Amino acid sequence: MEEGRPVFLFAEDDPDDQLIIHSVVKEVCPPNLRTHFVEDGIELIDFLQKQQHDSSKPSLIILDLNMPRKDGREALKDIKTNPELADIPTVILTTSNREEDVAYCTSFGIAGYYQKPGPISELRDIIQKLCDDFSK
Repeated sequence: MEEGRPVFLFAEDDPDDQLIIHSVVKEVCPPNLRTHFVEDGIELIDFLQKQQHDSSKPSLIILDLNMPRKDGREALKDIKTNPELADIPTVILTTSNREEDVAYCTSFGIAGYYQKPGPISELRDIIQKLCDDFSK
């Protein structure tokens, strides 16, 4: 990752959601913001551990809870219990609105919990807020 350029790391397994999110980021976020997508929790942790050795971290992790191999709950626990990674702001963007999921994620000090919206305008609003708050 290039030094000084904000990077949003998305853990999202759905290719359609990846395309939509990427398009919305390009539309509403600063042009210097870069995005990187991984498809599950294993790829996420591998990516973060490699970046750790390069001493560059993403500005924000946007994490889906429902992914194959290692889900977002397990990945969140791995991130927030690792002293080298715990300070990376992490936001949940998922279809789940289960109270247990919200409580579990909140217990790890997440920076936000968003349910994936239906209309793209709502996704645009969420991504805009994330860019405003974390892309500086």
